[in-house]
Amino acid sequence: MRGSGRSISDWALEGVSVAGLLAGGGDVAVHWSLLPARIPVHFGAAGSPNAWGDRTMLLFLLAATIVMAVVLTIAEGYQRLINIPMKVDRESPEVRRLLRSLVIAMKAVITVSSAWIIDLTMRTAVGEANGLGSALLPVFLAAVTAPIIYYVVKLARSAR
Repeated sequence: MRGSGRSISDWALEGVSVAGLLAGGGDVAVHWSLLPARIPVHFGAAGSPNAWGDRTMLLFLLAATIVMAVVLTIAEGYQRLINIPMKVDRESPEVRRLLRSLVIAMKAVITVSSAWIIDLTMRTAVGEANGLGSALLPVFLAAVTAPIIYYVVKLARSAR
């Protein structure tokens, strides 16, 4: 691949992002009428619900996820604004491609994580689950950290 265009893996991750948004929105749409008026709206570090509120908070979470995806999609075109812990030639096609891919990967992580949280929140609200579970936090942290490390290492190699 040349220049700052998208690779096959970028397009695959864009598909994952779209699937995450569709899954979250579809999940809410299909199960909305089954939800009680009050649902869990906050969870402790172990994933257990510790605050309850109106079910419209799911719509807020879904809207925030959509806004985040749109902002990250826009950010893909403004790689010079992406904060990284090293000096690189931001006009280099390779650096631009890597920064774009980093943003695309982060968008996929955020949209899929939000869909997971939405699903577990609704399942907890109707008694099918008991919170987000203890796996969500470490899985989310690993999913966020892994692409950052991967792309920072690639950027460092491209800066040589």
